[in-house]
Amino acid sequence: MNAGLDRHYPEEIWECYALGMLAEEQSAPLEEHLLICHVCQDVLAELDEYLEVMRTAARRCLSKSVAASATLR
Repeated sequence: MNAGLDRHYPEEIWECYALGMLAEEQSAPLEEHLLICHVCQDVLAELDEYLEVMRTAARRCLSKSVAASATLR
C-alpha cells in the first residue's frame, strides 16, 4: 500500500481504515498520506458520514425491534 500525492488509495482501503479493520502498521502510511492529500481526506470524510448514518439507522431499527418484541409479549 503506497500512494503519493498523484496516486490515491482505493476506497476499499479507506473503508477498512474507517471501520478500524487495519493493523497499526497498515494504518500509519494511510494517516501520513491523509496529512497531504485533500482528495483522500474527502473520501474518508464521506465514508465516516455514511458509516455514522448507517449506525444511527441500525440503532433505530434495533430500538424499534426491541420495542415491538416487548409489546408482543
